[in-house]
Amino acid sequence: MEKWQIMIYFLFIGILLFIGKILKTKVPILNRIVLPTALLGGVVGLLFSDVVIPGSYSIDVDTMAAIVYHALAIGFIALTLRSTKNESKRKVWSTGMVITSTYALQGFIGILLVLLFFSDKFVGAGLLLPLGFGQGPGLATSFGSMWNDMLGGQGIALGASFSFLGFLFGGTVGVIAINILSRRKGLKKPEQYDDAPVLRETIEVETIKEVSFLDGLTVQIVVISIIYGLVYLTLYLFDLLLAGSGSIGGTIFGLLQGFNFIIGIAYALIYKWVLRKLKQRGRNVNFMINDYMIANISSLAFNFMITGAILTITIDFLKDYGVLLFATSLIGGVATLFYVRFITKMVYENHKDEYFVGLFGMLAGVASTGIALLKGLDRNLETPVAEEMVLGSGTAITMALPLFGFLMLPSLGYQQSYESLFEWISMLGCLGYVIVMMTILTIRAKRKKT
Repeated sequence: MEKWQIMIYFLFIGILLFIGKILKTKVPILNRIVLPTALLGGVVGLLFSDVVIPGSYSIDVDTMAAIVYHALAIGFIALTLRSTKNESKRKVWSTGMVITSTYALQGFIGILLVLLFFSDKFVGAGLLLPLGFGQGPGLATSFGSMWNDMLGGQGIALGASFSFLGFLFGGTVGVIAINILSRRKGLKKPEQYDDAPVLRETIEVETIKEVSFLDGLTVQIVVISIIYGLVYLTLYLFDLLLAGSGSIGGTIFGLLQGFNFIIGIAYALIYKWVLRKLKQRGRNVNFMINDYMIANISSLAFNFMITGAILTITIDFLKDYGVLLFATSLIGGVATLFYVRFITKMVYENHKDEYFVGLFGMLAGVASTGIALLKGLDRNLETPVAEEMVLGSGTAITMALPLFGFLMLPSLGYQQSYESLFEWISMLGCLGYVIVMMTILTIRAKRKKT
C-alpha cells in the first residue's frame, strides 16, 4: 500500500473539508461566528488524532508540512495569474498606513513578549504573530518553515496556530462587536455567517466549434505546472551555486526555499506580461487564462493548505510553545482590537464602525474575515469600505516591504555574536514604523478637519 501513502493524506484532507462544511452549515453555534470551513475541518482532524485522543491515528508531520508548502505556492501562483481589472485608479494610502502600522504593532508586541518572558526561545516565535494574525496562514506557515530549525522543528505548527487563533479571535470578538454596534445603530444583526462569496464570476462556456485536445481546466493546470517547474529549477540551480558557501549559503538557500511562493509569483507575472505583449500584437491568447478556473484552483490550494497546516500541530509543540502561543495571541489580539478602534475613529470621517469591524477582521484573520464581519453592518456592501479595504491592502504591501526586512533580521543574526543587536533593531524598527505611520495619519486627520 506504499503507492497510497501520499494519496491517503489528500483524501483525508478532502474528507475533513467536507465535514467542516457540514458542521459550518448545520451547527448553529459554528455558523454564528466567522470561521473558515477549511480551518474548522483541520481542527476536527486534530481533535480526533493522537494529539487529543491517545492511541488514535497519528499524522506524519513531514508529509503534511510538504503538502502545505506546495499548496501555498500553487495557490499564490494561481491567484497571481488571474486577470486584474483596475476599475479604480485610486490609491488609498490612509487605509494602507492603518494596515501597515497594525502589522508593525503586532510585530513589536510579539518580539517584546518573547524577549521579556520567553528568552530561551528564538525571537521569530513572536514575529509569527503579525504574520499569522495580519497575513493569515500562508505567510505564517511559510516563515515558520524557514525558521523551523530555529524553532525546534515546530515552525510550521506555530505559524498555523497563530493563524488559527487569529481567525478564532477575530471571528468571535468581531461578531460580539457587530452585535454591540448593530444594536446601537438599530440594525438587525445577521443570523449566521456562511462561506458564500462576495464577488460573482461570469462563466464563459466554449462552443462546440472551439473544442480542443486541452480543455480549459487542463490548460490552467499545465500553465501552473510549468511555472512551478521553473520554481523548482530555480531553487535547484541556487542549491548548486550555494553548495560550497558553508553555513551562510545554507541559510540563504533555506530562505529561498521558504520563499518558493514569491519566486512563483515572479514567474506568473512574467507569464502575464508575455501574454499581454502577444495580445497587443493581435494574437488570440484569451484561452491561456481562464479566471473562473484559476480562481477555483487557487481556492482549492488554499483550503488544502489551511486544513493541512492545522494538522501539523503536535503534542510536543503544545508542550514547548503552548504558553507562548496563547499569551502572545491574547495580548496581541486585544492590542489589535483597541488599536484598530482608536485609529479608525481618528482617520475616517464617515463609516467609522464599518471601517473598524472590517479592518479588525482583516488584521486578525484575512480579507474574507473582514468582509464577512463588514457585512454584519453593511449587508449589501453599499459603503466604500470594502473597496477601500482591498485597495488599501495593495498599498500596504508596498509600504510594508521595509518592515519585512526587520522581520528577517533576527534569523540572519541567529546564534551569532550580534544576535541580540539584530533582535533589538527588529523590535525598535517595528515600533518606529508604528510611530511614523501614526504621526502621518494624525497630520492627515488634522488637515481634513481644518
